[in-house]
Amino acid sequence: MAKQTAEKSPFWTVFNAKDGKEAKIKQIQTAVELLREMLDKPENPRQASLWAQALIPFSGDQLAEAFNACALTSKGWPTLGDITEPIFAAEFAADLAWLLQRLKLHKPEWRDRPAIFGPDYRKPGAGIDEWTKGPETHAAVPAPPIPPRLVRALQVLGAGTELDGLTELARHPGAGGVIADSVESGKARFQVERDFRAAWMMARREELAAWRPTQRFS
Repeated sequence: MAKQTAEKSPFWTVFNAKDGKEAKIKQIQTAVELLREMLDKPENPRQASLWAQALIPFSGDQLAEAFNACALTSKGWPTLGDITEPIFAAEFAADLAWLLQRLKLHKPEWRDRPAIFGPDYRKPGAGIDEWTKGPETHAAVPAPPIPPRLVRALQVLGAGTELDGLTELARHPGAGGVIADSVESGKARFQVERDFRAAWMMARREELAAWRPTQRFS
């Protein structure tokens, strides 16, 4: 729903082109001035330039949604954090969901899940010891590589090791953690998500600090 709204906004038009670093900087400056106009604030080219330098690591789609949300909800001039907070929130939610879904399948050891077969059976006329292997009910699922950002977040969560981070995250009910009752389940969910969010933000900050312009800008 958010993306559909952003695609109908003037900010989507601003960020629709994908033409390299200089064009991306110009797009962000244009978006800042457009936001300023929509919020009825005075022009500030210097601020637009500074924001462009700070926001260039984010994709055009992310920025279009974030600027549109600020235009619709801000009562005063937003901070850079007001632009990036919904971007980080969406990234974190997607990363957490990705890990929880796969952790439930591959366990903290992050091992491949073997194929699962139905019970063995005897074909009509087969001898008493002539069994046929049951049909495959679930195909084997290799454990996928964990993206570098999440590896780093798991290391932080696990106080240094990825395995300990996965073990801690496995307490989350969404990863199949066995909780006695709904109250304990809610506590575990809150604690694990809070701790993993802090670890994830540390990894994301390190990622942004090390960010360098690449060949393509989206």
